[in-house]
Amino acid sequence: MAEGFFIQRKDQIQYLVARLEELLDAGGVVSVDLKNGRTRTGKQQAALEVWCRATAELLNEAGMTRAIQSPIYRKGELECSWKQWSVKDEIWRPMQKAVVDVESTADCSTTDYPKVYDELNRAMSERLDVSLPNWPTRFDYVS
Repeated sequence: MAEGFFIQRKDQIQYLVARLEELLDAGGVVSVDLKNGRTRTGKQQAALEVWCRATAELLNEAGMTRAIQSPIYRKGELECSWKQWSVKDEIWRPMQKAVVDVESTADCSTTDYPKVYDELNRAMSERLDVSLPNWPTRFDYVS
């Protein structure tokens, strides 16, 4: 079971310590990861994965294939379909780097994803005449 704590004030630390003591007294082992600053939430990460999957489906249905380049291919490149991971790596990450100057999606702040999405949506609409899927709501996470 995972629990998360978002601490903004020193008086909140007491509750965290009390909870850690409860878990240890119950015979459990506790692992703690600390992050400084407001990083993206688990719900935002889930939304990004849902959005990447929906975008891959949209691009594939529109017949917009990926071009994979390699010297092993006789004509220099091959076409293939989009996958969730390829949308994230080849579409989302480059725009994220350009807009918020962050490499990893895990290192984004809670305000970064909307900025990247808005910029991607605008660019794809203007340049490729493609309307990207809406950003998922919490009801879209079930897969």
